[in-house]
Amino acid sequence: MEKLRCIVIDDDPMALRLLEEHIKNTDFLTLVNLYDNSIEAANQLSGKEVDLIFLDIEMPGMSGLELIDVLDGKPQIIIVSSKKDYVQEAFDYEVTDYLVKPVVNYQRFLKAAGRARKKLQNLDEVGYSNKSIFIKEGTLLLNIFLNEIQWLEAYGDFVKIHTTKKMYTVLSTLKSMEDKLPASEFVRIHRSFIVRIDKIENIDQTNLQVANRIIPISNSYRKPLMQRIKTL
Repeated sequence: MEKLRCIVIDDDPMALRLLEEHIKNTDFLTLVNLYDNSIEAANQLSGKEVDLIFLDIEMPGMSGLELIDVLDGKPQIIIVSSKKDYVQEAFDYEVTDYLVKPVVNYQRFLKAAGRARKKLQNLDEVGYSNKSIFIKEGTLLLNIFLNEIQWLEAYGDFVKIHTTKKMYTVLSTLKSMEDKLPASEFVRIHRSFIVRIDKIENIDQTNLQVANRIIPISNSYRKPLMQRIKTL
């Protein structure tokens, strides 16, 4: 596997410098950029390929967790925070690891980075079909075609997958499902909804329509959605 392309997003200058030094000392990492605010990072990251993000949580304008919600593409995320208060919430977003500032222990940094590399290697080895995906329903593994999926909906500890044929309910998080679906074909529009782009029939200021379903669009997801669709 090639070097992991990574960025750091943190409004703390000392944290930026320390993480930059750790990255430079790690053979399998290459630093793409440093950002001192999440809004600039969100705007510049659109369409760019990054494997790993070292991300602070408490930042002005947009928090690190809010940034995860609007990211286009699914890089590995390592949270770097001065507080432990966000640990549970961060792992609800399925982050790779959680480092507490100051990250002076290089061994701990290396362990987190290695974990991200291993997860990406596993993805490369397993791979996925760009035409279908297996879902687990009860004791069965069902193969469903991606072009039949209309939208996905969070439902407690489950996700409802609505297709042109039927609706499936699987034990999963929406974030986990989002990571497994091709970003070129699916877009998250709300904390509770992912839609297939070519199934969208119309869009207004606060909602869109897929089949006969009106689905809300969150303010934080509207801009990424509009960037993904083609308009004349």
